[in-house]
Amino acid sequence: MALLIVDGYNIINQWQELEDLRRENMEVARLKLSEILQEYTPLIWDKIIIVYDAYRVKGKPQVYVTQNIETIFTGENQSADVFIERLVVTLFEIGEEIEVASSDNLEQHIVLWKGGRRLSARELRLKILDYRQELSKERTAKVLSRNLLDDMVSDKVRDALEKWRRL
Repeated sequence: MALLIVDGYNIINQWQELEDLRRENMEVARLKLSEILQEYTPLIWDKIIIVYDAYRVKGKPQVYVTQNIETIFTGENQSADVFIERLVVTLFEIGEEIEVASSDNLEQHIVLWKGGRRLSARELRLKILDYRQELSKERTAKVLSRNLLDDMVSDKVRDALEKWRRL
């Protein structure tokens, strides 16, 4: 199973449209990130886990699940980086195929060392845009290659149908 783990605030701060939303309302930026990523489950990834720092908030980690996206706010005194590193180790041990999206250089190295693959915020953005473009080409090809009745009938039948239509 292909799994994407996203360092939520890191991606929000790296993608301009989300950074602009964050300045106005952080919750809207988080929802927009989830919405963007939701389009690609299960097309690229079977599941996506978005992790946000909540280390200044008292209490245990909070987990919210919607379809194929799991959103986790870390617990008290725990950063998203540490949470992601532990998650990668645990999932790698059970044989999961893991990609981690973060532009944090240290986190990228640790993820590679622990057995995952890394995507920078820019690479994630490009992967999504490339896939979106590929889907658009496929849709266009399907529309152009449709088997229309008009393409399958002879000129004689087409003329007869046209005469009936005009009656």
